[in-house]
Amino acid sequence: MKLKERVAIVFGGTSGLGEATAKAYANEGAKVVVTGRDEADGKRIIKEITDSGQQAIFVEADVTQASEIQAVVDKALEAFGQIDILYNGAGIHDAYKTALELEADEYDKLMAINVKAPYLAAKAVIPHFLERGKGAIINVGSQATQMAGPGGSAYITSKHAVLGFTKQLAFDFGSKGIKVNILSPGFIESPMTEGIEDERLNNIPAQRAGKPEEIAALAVFLASDDSNYMHGANVFMDGGWVLGR
Repeated sequence: MKLKERVAIVFGGTSGLGEATAKAYANEGAKVVVTGRDEADGKRIIKEITDSGQQAIFVEADVTQASEIQAVVDKALEAFGQIDILYNGAGIHDAYKTALELEADEYDKLMAINVKAPYLAAKAVIPHFLERGKGAIINVGSQATQMAGPGGSAYITSKHAVLGFTKQLAFDFGSKGIKVNILSPGFIESPMTEGIEDERLNNIPAQRAGKPEEIAALAVFLASDDSNYMHGANVFMDGGWVLGR
């Protein structure tokens, strides 16, 4: 029960890594606010969490809209009275498109979800963290936070940007009790990677894709007191794919 009596907001929580993280947080005692755009999946996840004896609510939200993110924060405070953990897990891929192949509207959409949304969420939650003198933010990166290749032009740009944003948040607010780190998964079994034939699997020392539950365990660690001396860290869980690259 590493997260007992804590409240977590999980953006991008209705599938894949976000769903696994929401459930893992609940299993560790947290009260969870699951957000996403799929109401059916959101309600399914909430039922699974509450059926196990934990507390959770679903709030439908478009993470590119500041007003909807603020509504999530307001509903979290109304339901549970506090916020302790912000998990920014919403994200999309660009199907490995180069700058020549990518249309401007596709670029704008990806950057709005992958980069602007974590900024909007942090901006909405940090004032509450400052009032309480503590809080944890976990941004979700990728192998693309370190190198080219795991995505296309927009995706690589977005994940490098999230890494820089994470570092600056940690620099600005670490002294005020707020820890901010970036969790960078590798090739994980999830809706985002479904159907992608990826030769990288042959080059991963672990020789397999990761499981959402494995990433969720790391998300628990980064949200818990066990990681209190970690600030601005880029933590890879990728089966060793980045080794030597």
